[in-house]
Amino acid sequence: MAAIILTFATLVVNGQDHSIGLRLGYPLGITYKGYLAGNHAFEFLIGTAPSGWSTSYYEKSFNKFDDFDNYQYEGHRVRNTVYLQGRYDFQYNIPVDGMVGTLDWYWGAGAILKFASVEYRYTTVEPPKNPYYDTVTDVDFGPEFAGGMEYTFEDVPITLFGEVSVMMELVNRPIILRGFAGVGGRFRF
Repeated sequence: MAAIILTFATLVVNGQDHSIGLRLGYPLGITYKGYLAGNHAFEFLIGTAPSGWSTSYYEKSFNKFDDFDNYQYEGHRVRNTVYLQGRYDFQYNIPVDGMVGTLDWYWGAGAILKFASVEYRYTTVEPPKNPYYDTVTDVDFGPEFAGGMEYTFEDVPITLFGEVSVMMELVNRPIILRGFAGVGGRFRF
């Protein structure tokens, strides 16, 4: 966390090109990108996900918890989800004859940390099938690798972007690969 704050402070103090905006997709959130010298950039996101997303992920997680051995999954409800994401990007211009504005492609690496409050509904395996409810705080963490494209308008300080990424989960369900995708726009200042 200290490294993230130090990097953000360095970007602001050095007066680099900044952008802030909204990312739609999985996760959905507020995104900040600071452009460094050369073709480097640093990106942060704080976001969430709709409660109906990743249904099979949470069902599989239920089956991995030792506390739920000898119980049968009946359903779940995700109450709160918070995503924190940080990434270092490498940007490359795509020259297009006659294009007004700038088109870039980028790739980067970073990490995702996710917290979710999940209420599980389950029953005993043997009759009588008594219903139970339990709330679990699901914490996921792991490295993320991403790629995308962004277009910056020439006369308007707006950048539009689209990206995909994959995260390798190290905490909660190790070595599970999870995919993410999103589109969005940022105001540059």
